[in-house]
Amino acid sequence: MSTLMDNANTMSAELDAAVIEELHEAFESGELVLFVGGGISAAAGLPTWRQLVDLLVERVREQVGDDVVTAEVASLARSQRYSEALAAAEHALGAAEFNAFVEDALDDEGLEPPRIALAIAALRDKLRAVLTTNLNHLLERAFGIEWDTMWRVTDEAAWRRRFILKLHGTLKEPGSWVFERERFLASIAAPDVRRSLTAVLSKCPVLFIGFGRADNNFDEMLSDIHALSGSSPPPRFVIVPSASLTPYRRATLVDMGFLLLPYDTADGSHDRALAILERMCAPRPRAAPLRSRSIVPPPIPDLELPPSSSPLGFPAYDLPPDPAAYDDAVTVPGALDSPRRDRVSEPPASPIEVFFSYSESNRELRDKLETHLAILKRKGVIRGWHDGEIGAGEERDRALAEHLETARVVLLLISADFLASDFCYDVEMQKAIDRHERGEARVIPVILDACDWEGAPFGKLASLPRGGRPVTSWVNQSEAFTDIAKGIRKQVEQLTQNPP
Repeated sequence: MSTLMDNANTMSAELDAAVIEELHEAFESGELVLFVGGGISAAAGLPTWRQLVDLLVERVREQVGDDVVTAEVASLARSQRYSEALAAAEHALGAAEFNAFVEDALDDEGLEPPRIALAIAALRDKLRAVLTTNLNHLLERAFGIEWDTMWRVTDEAAWRRRFILKLHGTLKEPGSWVFERERFLASIAAPDVRRSLTAVLSKCPVLFIGFGRADNNFDEMLSDIHALSGSSPPPRFVIVPSASLTPYRRATLVDMGFLLLPYDTADGSHDRALAILERMCAPRPRAAPLRSRSIVPPPIPDLELPPSSSPLGFPAYDLPPDPAAYDDAVTVPGALDSPRRDRVSEPPASPIEVFFSYSESNRELRDKLETHLAILKRKGVIRGWHDGEIGAGEERDRALAEHLETARVVLLLISADFLASDFCYDVEMQKAIDRHERGEARVIPVILDACDWEGAPFGKLASLPRGGRPVTSWVNQSEAFTDIAKGIRKQVEQLTQNPP
């Protein structure tokens, strides 16, 4: 007598319904763990790993200028050996330049979480945990502050609930990044870590989502999950594009015990993956059908869930028809043309006021920063304000208090003199932090000079330039101010899209 597993390749409606029913039971148990791939990031307009490697090839070409070095990185990329290509690019550019470039390319600040991330977050009350391959913070932002985030596997994973575990590391901590399968395997080799993962995977049902059809390394990851799950694991479900399931691949996954939920992408979207999630959590009818609230957010034009990466390696994306294209110019796929940059298409009805809090000894650096914000001022997006704007006859303290109370963005220009100033630290900074915590303003620390600022109340906030590197430590300070201006632009763009 044939079984559901024997008939997995029929893609029958009956099988699909049976698997979804089993997934529904796993969801209702409160033990379901979601394993989320990098398609979530690509859906928000961030580059896939393939696209990131393309960008790095071009960066090496521009910065290093050595044809042999560039050809080596390009050859690795062309061979789809992405982890090695990343390692070669890091060697060519140096760790600092490589880390800064990757962080900027994958930075999600100012991007809204995509529909798929919001739909996943809508399930959080009944999920046990989320594992993800993403470096960025889209999922954390979608889930909100109720869920903790971890980026190292510890024994806590065996007993904790309501957490996001980032197996690739987290964006703002380059030392946590895991780009190579060998490095990941080494990171889970410790007996206590392995026991922790095995405890979760051998007891909790797991649902995989966000892994694309060209993601060959996804199969390696599933094989490792299979090995960690024990001899009689709980159900493991895979939501995956139908086009990715060749007969042999389907048979292999079925033999390993994975329950497949393929969906059609004929229209170029991945909305049917969202529909599967909605069917999974929909209440089952009793005496009469219950009307349930949809977890699927309203449609956003051109939103797609592209192929993604595996935590144990890199996807084998289709290469361009002409591999020789890497020898002359790198073509960045169209996903990078998504609304990641220049999201302020129109100025707001009134400019956003940006308040400069600074020590008088840093006036010259403040003026340079203001100059680098000129394009936002010319577009009518922002209006900068500082004590130099106080007119003759105005009461200084009152003017400062009024503008500090109404500004939407407050820039804290940090230096040792700022920290030593009673007015800057005890009055302006404390007032700004209070408004930030109430959601009335956005506070951005700008590190001008080296000082011990991490323990201050603003130390928990993301600072500029990238990584908190002081402006005065940059060989070219214009590059530092450009980095700061871009960071401020992202924050302002987000505010214009989400007015109070």
